[in-house]
Amino acid sequence: MKKVVLLIMAIALTGVFSVINAQGKSGLSDKALSAQYKHEIEVLASEIKTIKIKQKTDKENSTLKGDLSVKNEQLKELKSKKKVIDNAIKSKASAEKAQEKAEKAQKKAEKNAANAQKVRAGES
Repeated sequence: MKKVVLLIMAIALTGVFSVINAQGKSGLSDKALSAQYKHEIEVLASEIKTIKIKQKTDKENSTLKGDLSVKNEQLKELKSKKKVIDNAIKSKASAEKAQEKAEKAQKKAEKNAANAQKVRAGES
């Protein structure tokens, strides 16, 4: 009985933690959000391992099977969200690099145009 109560309390606390995190995620940077998702993935993976261990001791407990199914779906969802954020980070970094390269090319073109202008002025 104690185990059931503790399990219910753990699930309830996890739910409260998730709600609090969901409220705070909107203000996070992409890198911070990726780190948050990584942490949540690690926590869920740990919870899944715990459920699997409990299943080995109590093979007929259908609640554990249901919990495992729910946790696996949550894990898939979190991994998907993290992947989206990680791709956004990579795309942003790539765009910034391309912009820097374009700015350098623009400066070089302007410098070459100025040098060409000096050469033309010298020929007159």
